[in-house]
Amino acid sequence: MIVHALSHNAQISDCTSPFAGDGSLAPPGSVHASCAALEGTGVLLSGPSGSGKSSLLLRLIDSGFSLVGDDRICLEGRSASPAPALAGLIGIRGLGIVRMPYLHKTVLGLHVQLVPGCVPPRLPERSIDEATGLWQLVLDGFHADSVSVIRTALRCFRGDLTLVCGLNGGTAHSLPSPETRNEDKLSSDFPSRGRRNGL
Repeated sequence: MIVHALSHNAQISDCTSPFAGDGSLAPPGSVHASCAALEGTGVLLSGPSGSGKSSLLLRLIDSGFSLVGDDRICLEGRSASPAPALAGLIGIRGLGIVRMPYLHKTVLGLHVQLVPGCVPPRLPERSIDEATGLWQLVLDGFHADSVSVIRTALRCFRGDLTLVCGLNGGTAHSLPSPETRNEDKLSSDFPSRGRRNGL
């Protein structure tokens, strides 16, 4: 997972965070990331400064997701919550810092690593974030379809749709064997609602 160090200073020249960083906004266990949730399942957005975390977060909220937090997220296992000092705040380029309703906590189902200008492969290899055990997408946060890709990934995770091959370890020629799927479920500890389709 690409995150900034806890000592990251939001005032240095290469950081685009709108929140001042004297250390008081970075509680222990927090990471420089943004988070939204859809129907009880959260998505963590990480990436370097300027990668589009807040921009993508705003588009997710506009499409029906709930705000969890912007810029600084506290993690405890798969539980995510906003840093207390920033709860309910989101930085919007061209507008400023806006206060809006937010969730106090969510359980993560997906990690999205933002890399500006990247072109994701049509059929990605199995990708699990080692720190959280979550499926890990690599996307250009500014791309027009990023919101739809995230929404579809969450629907696959919840079992509403079936991910035939890709991040779950299958390929176009060889789908994951039942044994592999069982091992994945144990090692990554997916919630039971994500197991209905055998992922």
